[in-house]
Order: sequence, then C-alpha cells, then structure tokens
Amino acid sequence: MNHDSINEEILRIKRELASKFDNDLARIVADTRSRERNSISMPPRPWKSAHIDAPKLPNDAGLNCASSTETGDCQR
Repeated sequence: MNHDSINEEILRIKRELASKFDNDLARIVADTRSRERNSISMPPRPWKSAHIDAPKLPNDAGLNCASSTETGDCQR
C-alpha cells in the first residue's frame, strides 16, 4: 500500500479534532463554522476572455496598415 502524505495529514487532523471534541460531530461542526466566520474571503478574479491572452501573429507586430491594406504599403 502506498503512503500518501496529504491523506495521512488529513487523517491526523481528523483524529486530533475527534479527540479534542470527544468524537462529538455537532461540536466539531460548530467549531469549524466558528473558524470559517473569522476567515478572510477574497473577491473573485476578473474574467478574461480567451482572445485577450492569445498570442499575436508575427507579421502583426508593429505594423500600421489600417489605411493602406489595399495597396500593401505598410509602415513600421
């Protein structure tokens, strides 16, 4: 059987809480809820559209071709 350190830590904390509150689930839940009220909640991150993060094409970099697309005469 493989040993998973994360699972072992969770089980250790679970056993500590159970022994601290004499295996009374209602007291464990009440303690957890009281600690949640004291925690800090962060605002959600702003949503980013997928096209904002998309890389630009190499031939688009630094070109100013807005008015001369028909002639193919672009300025850098």
